Amino acid sequence: MRTAIVHGGMAGALWGAVIVAPSLIPEVHPVVISCVRFLLYGLFATLLAVPIARSLISRLTRQDQLLLLELALTGNLVYFILLSAAVQYAGVATASLINGLIPVAVMLMGRCFSQASRCSMLLALALIITGIIWINLPAVMQAIRGEGSMRQVLGAAYAGLGVLSWSWFALRNAQQLKAGRFTPREWSTLLGITTGFAALLLSAMVILTQPQLLPSNLATERLSTFMVIALFMAIGGSWVANALWNASAQRLPVSIGGQMIVFETLCALLYSYLLAQALPDSKEVFGVVLLLGGVFWTIRSEARNTKPRQQLALPLPKSWPG
Repeated sequence: MRTAIVHGGMAGALWGAVIVAPSLIPEVHPVVISCVRFLLYGLFATLLAVPIARSLISRLTRQDQLLLLELALTGNLVYFILLSAAVQYAGVATASLINGLIPVAVMLMGRCFSQASRCSMLLALALIITGIIWINLPAVMQAIRGEGSMRQVLGAAYAGLGVLSWSWFALRNAQQLKAGRFTPREWSTLLGITTGFAALLLSAMVILTQPQLLPSNLATERLSTFMVIALFMAIGGSWVANALWNASAQRLPVSIGGQMIVFETLCALLYSYLLAQALPDSKEVFGVVLLLGGVFWTIRSEARNTKPRQQLALPLPKSWPG
């Protein structure tokens, strides 16, 4: 379990950088950022798949293909467009605040997979929600006072939709990985190819119907910055991070696996502090402690309740769903 948690944390560290990345290129539209990132991801995954293409195709069913398309949209294209828009419209802090609710959403949506007691789950939820709000208390107070602009409201709405999109992805993806038909690396490669194909279709639609979104007026230096960021997001933030996440999701219970996304929020906040050359104050540190406390309480509760069931499950055949 420790190795799986480390893999989940490493994926979160890469995805945290992806959250911050759109704020570095505010002049590029979120749809364009998403298209370029996932086109490069698809190209990279296709190159990796060439040596094992025959093996992958022979095991790929029509149901797998439909699921890959669903995951490519909910976990990659649609989610990242919403996240990029949230960062550019509402800022990194607000986007991180709302995106940090993903562990809560995964826990609630995946309640049927959890073996922890209702009391343990409610305590973990309370710690996570309190920690997220506490970390972003200034942004929360600003929203309560109604001082936010319509642009910030839209950004918050985009972030909320992104939470639902990625939470659905996390549950569906974990179910598939636990079937064990594909390794985490193979599944990340297949997802990359599918995402690249979907991004290609979206890019064609943008070019034909919304050409004004294209960053045609970018200076050479800014265009280079955009491409470097897109390349990092494509390889590090997509293929590598997805492979790490898949390795974690395959080994952890669904309810625990979903909690690993909290490292994305924490790392995004860390990177935003580094960019601002500032340190978190005592309130923010206390919020992080609450957030991590909720996640580790979930891990403890699940591990304590999973052990006896795993021992009982040993005599069952490998084809048993659990």
